[in-house]
Amino acid sequence: MSQEADSRIGTRCFCDQAIRQVRCLECFQFAPLCRSCWVHAHQHQPFHWAHVWDTEHGYFHRQDISTILDSDLSAIPLGHDGDICPQASKPSLMTLVDHDTGVHATKVTFCGCHDSNKWRQLMDANLFPATVAEPQTAFSFRTLRHWQLITLQSKITAYDYVRALRRQTDNVFTGNVPDVYKQFQFVSRIWPLLEAEKRFGGVYGNHMNELYPRRPQDNVMVYCPACPEAGVNMEPNWDKTPPELSRHLNTIFNTIDGNFKTGNYAKNNDPNDVSLFAGRAYMPNQKRHQHYLEAVPQIQKEKATCSHLKVENGANRAKFKNMSVTGNVNVQCSHMFVCSSVDMKGGENHATVDLAIKLRVESCRFDKDKQPHRVFSYDNMCSLAVNIVQRWLKFHKDDADVVQKASWTIPACHVNNHHEGCNYLYCYVYKMCMGHFHGETAEYAWAIFNAIGPSVLQMSIGHRIDTLIIHYGDWNWRKVVGLSRQLEKDLNDAKCKYVEKRDSFAGLCRLFDSKIVQWNAMDRSPHVDPNSKRTVFSIYSHNQEKSPTLKALVDKEMLSSDIIAVCSGNVKLGAVASWMMEGLRLFQLQNRIRMLARTSATPTKSLCNQRSKLSADLDAWRKLQKRYMVSIASRISRQPDEQHPEDQLLLLPSDFTPAECQQLRLIPLATKQIQMLEAMLGEIIANLQTTVKNLSAAFERKIKDACGQDANTKSIVQIRKIEAKRNDLMGDYDLFREALNALDGLDEGKWPPLALKDTFRKPTERRRNPGDSRVLEGNLWGMTSAGHARWALTNTEGTLIIASARVEKAPRPTGELPSGKLPETLEHAEQPGINADGWIWSAGRLKHMSMKEIEVWEETNNRIQWARSEADFERWQEQLEVKHADFMRFIRYAAYARDVWLKLAQGPCSSSLGHIAYRREHSNMWESLCAEAEGRYNHCGIPGLRIVTKGKTFVDNVAQWRQEEEKHFSFNR
Repeated sequence: MSQEADSRIGTRCFCDQAIRQVRCLECFQFAPLCRSCWVHAHQHQPFHWAHVWDTEHGYFHRQDISTILDSDLSAIPLGHDGDICPQASKPSLMTLVDHDTGVHATKVTFCGCHDSNKWRQLMDANLFPATVAEPQTAFSFRTLRHWQLITLQSKITAYDYVRALRRQTDNVFTGNVPDVYKQFQFVSRIWPLLEAEKRFGGVYGNHMNELYPRRPQDNVMVYCPACPEAGVNMEPNWDKTPPELSRHLNTIFNTIDGNFKTGNYAKNNDPNDVSLFAGRAYMPNQKRHQHYLEAVPQIQKEKATCSHLKVENGANRAKFKNMSVTGNVNVQCSHMFVCSSVDMKGGENHATVDLAIKLRVESCRFDKDKQPHRVFSYDNMCSLAVNIVQRWLKFHKDDADVVQKASWTIPACHVNNHHEGCNYLYCYVYKMCMGHFHGETAEYAWAIFNAIGPSVLQMSIGHRIDTLIIHYGDWNWRKVVGLSRQLEKDLNDAKCKYVEKRDSFAGLCRLFDSKIVQWNAMDRSPHVDPNSKRTVFSIYSHNQEKSPTLKALVDKEMLSSDIIAVCSGNVKLGAVASWMMEGLRLFQLQNRIRMLARTSATPTKSLCNQRSKLSADLDAWRKLQKRYMVSIASRISRQPDEQHPEDQLLLLPSDFTPAECQQLRLIPLATKQIQMLEAMLGEIIANLQTTVKNLSAAFERKIKDACGQDANTKSIVQIRKIEAKRNDLMGDYDLFREALNALDGLDEGKWPPLALKDTFRKPTERRRNPGDSRVLEGNLWGMTSAGHARWALTNTEGTLIIASARVEKAPRPTGELPSGKLPETLEHAEQPGINADGWIWSAGRLKHMSMKEIEVWEETNNRIQWARSEADFERWQEQLEVKHADFMRFIRYAAYARDVWLKLAQGPCSSSLGHIAYRREHSNMWESLCAEAEGRYNHCGIPGLRIVTKGKTFVDNVAQWRQEEEKHFSFNR
């Protein structure tokens, strides 16, 4: 409240000519002055409000500087740096606008001794006139800069901004403040164009066109520094890169997407109100677009093969009523830069998408014989790509070769809304040389551009186009300044994911070693069934619908002798081996019965029967034990009779310490038991892998086939049985692992602890889900039947290495693996093991599989798991290489731009000191961006890829690095 008055008012001014009457609140710590001194002090601050003390009423009221003095001496002078011109014109009434103080109805005098152009004098004073002939309204440059930044960041409309300025001037009688909205609309459209011309070389004659000859003439677009651009950021002789590397190292990745939030109402528009950018940035010239609409059919013959996908048909035609433009189709690069944009007329059709692709191709030309590979991702690609070559040969013949060589994908999330066959035809992860180009980045920018949707909806056609263009340009520029940080983040992410996927794939290669050569020879390309166009055969999918029943799987496991044969293959085991195996079976059964006994307070009939059977088996086994373990016969006889049979100590060698085994002459038997335990652990791992596969299949079949409460309940019961078997196998693993440890024969690296999360596995029965490439399967799938597990390591220098868990000093993984969809609690059925009469699935084709069919089904599961893991590994390997290439292109682009601006500063077009200073400033800016990118790249890049020695190329580094990485695999890939 003390600021509402000033005790110095009425005292003598420091000029000693008058009393203090006026103060300024915009100036920092400004003392009140007399009227004449205040005007002189604000010679260079004419937009500050004068707060004049009203002696009669006793408070301050605001006045413009031109009203402080009775004479014309307080008018704002132009032409002499704030001084009054000797030949000044008579004061003219003008409206001047400044973003700090608002709207001023003031007086201005123009210089009469120099340039008589009023608009030029205003521009020299950093005031932008609303008209040229007789300007009566002008806006300060800083107001226009402030407006542009505010609208680009917060999407505020010009109307709201002007309304805020008027309220800032007078928040009570706002209606008395001059309304400059119409003038501001005009000026705010010209200002961004002039800024673009200044920043992108439009004022430098033809020099920018000569320095960037492959870009469209006089364009004012912001380009992506990391995307390939011939003659600017690509490595010399890039076109000689081997195809297996060039298809991703030099690929231009593009996303395509339509948006219905940036439309425009149909109304009577001024035919002279056209876009000021005139087709030089992102969007086509209006005349060209209109001619295209008339020449090219806008209704395509191709219908979507996925019936529930209604993008191309506009989903809801009613919402397009009274709309001249229904939205936009944008093409963006993988780094999220807007490359082209085309208005939609009525809906999202193929002709509009084709034009957007055409503009993208035109934005950066390549020689016909040196075309890079291009990838386009679009949510309706299964319809767009059907006849795209024929359409381009007819309507875009000059660039038809581009689409003939291009690859087509569907974004990772969108592809799940398509028919299953589209997943294998268009999902990026199943295509070679795609990196981790998931295509969903097309959606990111719409969250920003949708905010201007309500504004452009009501604009004139030309104004709408200009508004979209300046927002596209700002979006791209924000990406430029943040690109090195984003590339660093992406590269670090790719390094971690690559190591995970490489080691996971290497583990599966060891697990399925006998099948690798056969699977590796299989074709990775999908094939469409000629008889049924909707059926697609792929190495990554199940090509038959049958799945085994629970009874058949259990029978197969009981009859299988693979692992037992491996463990007992040496006939020297004989009867001792058979007896030892029986002892381990009893050991396992004791554990199962103990677990069952804990679940009920009183013994059930089933428990009693199992105890009776166990007791009889123990008696028969003890007879042979006394023959083979004579040294402990007395201890065997001293077993208490009142104990439950599951609590009796079997007195296997694992029940004694190594010293006791030596004393009791049990070393040979202990050695045999170690061998048997190793075999049992391997068998448990194999059975657990099969059980988890079946559990995954059971969940999928429940979703697809369990309709109704009865079927759903039965499915849940059967799933619980499979879960019980899984949990029993995990309990057996812990039991035998502990016994092996007691014999001092446990290799921690060979048989690591097994938790529920280690059994997680991405289902092979369903299509790949978005995010699967970031999910690592559980440790169970990195273990072979011989128990090998390997863990990924990264050294401090950023070099990717792999270390075996056998090494004592090798650290365990620090990150938690996803638990998937498995329950977090271990639940057990009342009956240990699996009820042989239970069925996993109960309908038709899901049962009565032969043993041969079960084997084929299991091998298919294994093959799909291996193939998908290979695809994930290869895509992340490519992604790692692509991000190194992106970094190097960004550095080259920044260095090229630095040199371009330096040439302009030193060249013949340097007509003024201002031109030279601006170009040097821009050269230094690009130098700073280049240095920042180099620093980040040196920090996160892999030395073997990053450091390009003299006489070599980055492609040479990639080839050598790949060769070194192959040492992690046991076969020739």
